[in-house]
Amino acid sequence: SPRTQQHKHMSNMAIEVASMRVAVVGASLGGLSVANVLHALGARVQVFESFGSEFHTRGGALGAVDVGLLQRIRGDTGSPRHIRGHGHFYGDLWEYLFDGLPEDTVKFGTTVHGIVDADTDSPRLQVGPNPEEDMTDRFDLIVGADGGRSRIRRYVTDQLPVYSGYTVWRGLCPTKAVDGPPSGSATRNGIYYETLGFPTAGPGDETLWNCGVYMACPEDEVEAPTSNRQVKQGLKRVPEWFVPFVRNMFGDKNAHFWERCVETGKVTPHAVWELAADQVVNNRVLLLGDAAHMASPRTGAGAYTAMTDAVVLGEALKQAATLEEALEAYDQNTVARGRQLYHRSRQAAAYFAPPGKVA
Repeated sequence: SPRTQQHKHMSNMAIEVASMRVAVVGASLGGLSVANVLHALGARVQVFESFGSEFHTRGGALGAVDVGLLQRIRGDTGSPRHIRGHGHFYGDLWEYLFDGLPEDTVKFGTTVHGIVDADTDSPRLQVGPNPEEDMTDRFDLIVGADGGRSRIRRYVTDQLPVYSGYTVWRGLCPTKAVDGPPSGSATRNGIYYETLGFPTAGPGDETLWNCGVYMACPEDEVEAPTSNRQVKQGLKRVPEWFVPFVRNMFGDKNAHFWERCVETGKVTPHAVWELAADQVVNNRVLLLGDAAHMASPRTGAGAYTAMTDAVVLGEALKQAATLEEALEAYDQNTVARGRQLYHRSRQAAAYFAPPGKVA
């Protein structure tokens, strides 16, 4: 048959991937990227997402995206709609990757509680509170792409994200609501504070200001890592100290901008957590994106690194002679890139949260 002839020209590894069942935990950009890559290699992919619906109208702005990398992940030659190299909406990028997958690939509203038989070659997922009943079929590979608060990470490493000492208050508001972007910096008691921003495409035809205030903040006042940094509810009430703080640090013009952002948009605190996992593969379980490495938004590498993880895994699977060899190559490459990213993130922290300066 034509399929038999096709298989004769495929490497043994390619045939093995084409027969694999893969579970991806988490449907943010990293999870959808690896799902696209593995689907293109012939694997049967199922993505499990705890959030109840699609993300195409959610999220904030991303500063820079490698459009060529994005096309490579989806296997496209045309230009991705709505997406340019700088300043675009998370939801557009998410939708582009989501549309590259077969219908019903992503199971929304499905919370993964853990892995059963994680030390075997055919682990299963527990997708409900009852371990006896809420069990999936067996998979050949489980990819933990479930963010900073990963439930899959513990099956690979004991490491946890560490708080950097500072927080970014992120704002999104319509450009028509206020002149911008904000721009200012100040140094107090050896600690650097900054506000900045840029215009970005929003959902539909709307243009938004995407902006931030970087400030030192004690760990006991910040939120733990989340499963998806982009899909987060805005505060129902921004603290009363916030705008006066901006005025004190950056002056009246920046205070007016943030006042209008609070009134017309969404302002949320994002604690900066850091992680460079010492290993990202354990048997048939692997980590990707924020589950494997977390860094300051100053690195501009969050989404890019997660998408690179997906491409690196795909290349390893295509080039290796065995699955074990492919996973070892992915582990070495991803750990090394995570360490480089962590080093860059620590350089940013030296300004915003110098050692000994933050309680």
